[in-house]
Amino acid sequence: MATAPDELTILDIPIHNVTMTEAIDTLRRFLDEPVPRQVCFVNADVANKAYRDREYRQTLQQAAFSLADGIGLKLAGKLLGRDIKQNVNRTDLFPQLCEALEGSGHGIYLLGAKPGVPELVRDRMLERFPGLRISGTQHGYFNEEEEPGVIDRIARSGASLLLVAFGAPRQDLWIRTHLEATGVRVGIGVGGLFDFYSGRMARSPQWMREMGMEWLYRLYQEPGRMWKRYGIGNALFLYRVIKEKYLGGVPS
Repeated sequence: MATAPDELTILDIPIHNVTMTEAIDTLRRFLDEPVPRQVCFVNADVANKAYRDREYRQTLQQAAFSLADGIGLKLAGKLLGRDIKQNVNRTDLFPQLCEALEGSGHGIYLLGAKPGVPELVRDRMLERFPGLRISGTQHGYFNEEEEPGVIDRIARSGASLLLVAFGAPRQDLWIRTHLEATGVRVGIGVGGLFDFYSGRMARSPQWMREMGMEWLYRLYQEPGRMWKRYGIGNALFLYRVIKEKYLGGVPS
């Protein structure tokens, strides 16, 4: 019989097994504490990349909080006899976290995506949550010479929460390297989140999300880019989970 432990490990990646409400409560607590913390979302694609990338895997292992994102993790939990309590995906968590931070004084810095996209996200979220504080925005198309200035602007913004939309693994590796210098209390890699909340990309219908089929809608939207990730990647991930269950381990 499957159990639902508070923590579990999938492909050598620690997962904090929480509900969406518990995740929001934990993030609020982190923001009220002075210790800088990295938070990661782990989905099948992330796990596949970390499987062969030791540095990336170590980054996920050292994160303060790792959340199970997507139907692939729920299926993996079932295969391992360890139920994932809820699909705590970044796209659903973001507006709930914004609502929880209204009037709190904690500012959010939006970093990543194409020029103009973070500003669209800012405007849409402030319209939806007038009491929210957006401390600053910066697109992700900056070079190595410009990076110190980007980090300095984040630090001077006074933001408590940094959302980085560079895609995996770059976003999580970047946060691990620069978290302390940015002066924020929580840094989270959010992948393509900004594209959804800027209006550049539509989300799947609610019924598809509830059935864990949002990946299928993404495949429909961008078949040329997503077929390998979802068609091959998901199958490879589950194969590796089954292999771990019966043979153990991932490459060192």
